[in-house]
Amino acid sequence: MTDILGDYLRTISRVPLLTDEEELHLGRLVRTWLDDPEATAAVQRKGKRALGRFVTANLRLVVSVVTKYRRRVRHLPIEPIDLIQAGNIGLIRAAEKFDPSRGYRFSTYAYWWIRQAVSRHIQEHSSMIRVPYPLANLAMKVDVLAQKNRRQISAKEAATMLDEPPHRVEQAMSLHQFNSTVSLDQVLSNSEGGEMTLLDTITDGHTPELNDDYNWFYNQLGTLSPVEFEVLNLRYATERRSSLMQLAQNMGKSKHQIQAIERRALAKLRSSLTPVLNP
Repeated sequence: MTDILGDYLRTISRVPLLTDEEELHLGRLVRTWLDDPEATAAVQRKGKRALGRFVTANLRLVVSVVTKYRRRVRHLPIEPIDLIQAGNIGLIRAAEKFDPSRGYRFSTYAYWWIRQAVSRHIQEHSSMIRVPYPLANLAMKVDVLAQKNRRQISAKEAATMLDEPPHRVEQAMSLHQFNSTVSLDQVLSNSEGGEMTLLDTITDGHTPELNDDYNWFYNQLGTLSPVEFEVLNLRYATERRSSLMQLAQNMGKSKHQIQAIERRALAKLRSSLTPVLNP
């Protein structure tokens, strides 16, 4: 992943930035294309080329925004290149919405779109439980308030500061608080210096041990007659399983008699097993 990111950064660093005049010119071409639903093919081609040039020349702006989130995502399973791709989507949206006639720079306008796209991606991929973005964003604002005040902020205080309904702030804070998930495969250290997973520590108190299963099975085999036990043992429990014909020859019985003994023995085991599987 590091090589992919490095190649990407080297590639976009070679793209020349736009001058103020180029930015205005490209912005007007894009607006002419998108504002006219009946634009000619020539206008559409020029508009699409202008949009592509606009976006490509500002890819470094996305990287600049993403670097501000490094500390926030370093403990999350999110790759920087994924954040950059999310930011690029915001950049494209900004280029489509940008109106050069309003007089502000594109970078100022695009910054908000890129930041929103990156923040949304982090929220949607930072947990297995997805919280609606408006609530997650509200919870994030409460966290910022707490950091600025260096103390916990109550829902009532946050609602007043953010001019939000108290019940909505409480809902956002609750979802944010209980949205932390832990993998059952997380490795833990035990007192003996070994390693175990969180799943190893979970038991319902009713699951039988493997030895219990074997003991139960052999107890059921004890209900079979010696002939029934011998037939099943030679048919299923040995490395070289005997055929019905081989058993008939060795035991001095017909093939049909051996088959009947086998069926009777299996029926006994099934009758013992049914109450266990279907209590």
